Amino acid sequence: MKEFYDKPIYAITNYMIGFCLSSIYVAICNILLILLLILTVISPENFNFFLLFICLIPLGPSLGALYSTIGKIIREKDIYFSSVFWNSYKKNFLSNLKLWLTELILITIFFIDFRYFYVNMPQTGIHIIIALLMIILLVAGLYAFSINSRFEIKLKDLLMLSLYFMIKKFPTTILKIIVLALAYYLLKSTSIVFLIFVPSIVCTIFTYYDKNIFLEIENKFISSAQNPLS
Repeated sequence: MKEFYDKPIYAITNYMIGFCLSSIYVAICNILLILLLILTVISPENFNFFLLFICLIPLGPSLGALYSTIGKIIREKDIYFSSVFWNSYKKNFLSNLKLWLTELILITIFFIDFRYFYVNMPQTGIHIIIALLMIILLVAGLYAFSINSRFEIKLKDLLMLSLYFMIKKFPTTILKIIVLALAYYLLKSTSIVFLIFVPSIVCTIFTYYDKNIFLEIENKFISSAQNPLS
């Protein structure tokens, strides 16, 4: 029996089950957002920006739990997916919510400013600067959720650390932007059902990208703990 569990086919099957379950759980957490997107596709004239903001709020904690679950799958290979996901969701709910609300509010402010300057003063080019700030914020958020899934760090330090690695790991940052662009293209070209699996695919890729970052942070923390006076 042990030989079966050690076979690659078991590991692959285990990954696939975990991938599907994680996708379903994220979809359950964001059912309001999914329904809003479906209704918007059916009836675009009824789109409401404030309603979108409200429906986006649950996305942060669920993404944090997804990062934690996928990270544990990669590290430990064999886990109880349901238990890990929901335990991570509850344990890190507040930290992920604070991180996400900070990012979501800033993105909303930038988006409103972008629309204003793009419509009223396009010749100034201010809307381009705001768009770049939005991209930086989004990409930094990708690092922040990944790091927050492994370490307990204060929000201010987490944001600074995310910006630091976003710049230091610039090739990885470019790869992440490319992955997001491809995901967006696929969403536009395929069924909305595919939307359910996009977060798991993206988080899995990003978790592999961030393995060296995790090691670097762990080594720094261990070094600081062993040399508190240095």
